[in-house]
Amino acid sequence: MNKGLKILIDRYWSSNGWKNGSISNEDFEIAKSLGYMFDYPKKQSHEDALKELKEILKQISKEDVANAFLYSLSTRKLEYRSALGSYWYTVAINDHDLYVDNKKANKNFCYLCGWTEWSKNPTEYDLNHGLNVYNFERYKFGGTRHTYLNYALFDLKQFQKLPKVKPTEHDKKIIKELLECTKLLQNKDKAGKLRDIIVKNKIFKTNKDEVSIILDILGICGILENKEFPCYQDHFANIYERAPLEYKNDFSYPINRWKNSDGINYKRFEQVFNFKL
Repeated sequence: MNKGLKILIDRYWSSNGWKNGSISNEDFEIAKSLGYMFDYPKKQSHEDALKELKEILKQISKEDVANAFLYSLSTRKLEYRSALGSYWYTVAINDHDLYVDNKKANKNFCYLCGWTEWSKNPTEYDLNHGLNVYNFERYKFGGTRHTYLNYALFDLKQFQKLPKVKPTEHDKKIIKELLECTKLLQNKDKAGKLRDIIVKNKIFKTNKDEVSIILDILGICGILENKEFPCYQDHFANIYERAPLEYKNDFSYPINRWKNSDGINYKRFEQVFNFKL
């Protein structure tokens, strides 16, 4: 692990879990110079964020993000994994005005795409997190906020900086074996049970948190989705619609509604990864 990445990881994570993100100026400048940390972002309107997204998506191919995701499975380079979720979320976003469906709701947040206005006068907490916690999540978990526009924008811009990669046949074998774990479930079983079986079977080097994110991403892509609550390309659910049906379910929409009886969307798998299961 190079010094910049180590500083980033150590800023937010220890053997006891999350840290508060405080850092010395010296370490920040080192990590920033190496491309792992960033100054607090300037304010950007909802409209401008959507315009920027359109331009970025023109420069990214679905083949490249699929290849990167698959490549990450055997290499465990999680920064390559995240973009698949951000890509399939953002390509589904249509032009829209700032969506606030409640007079008491936050007016600096879009309850459709998840855009948040960066603060003009950031607090210490804001400064300790900003874009840097996003980058930490990319490297540590493979991303966690794919369905929030600020994260997805940042994620895709960072993805553009990565060298293009090609998956191996072993990578394709991993994703196939991962999804074949659904055969070991009962119809009523949900994503948590699938995650536990994948981890237990030791198909590839990973852990529970990483597999949770993989399943979230496969849900966003529409490979694992509930037929009544489909992926974003088929129905762009707003924030109010995305909450799971039970409080113990900590997965993202739409896989937080998935049951094994919903099965695998093989057509969508081929669309996303360009080969058949």
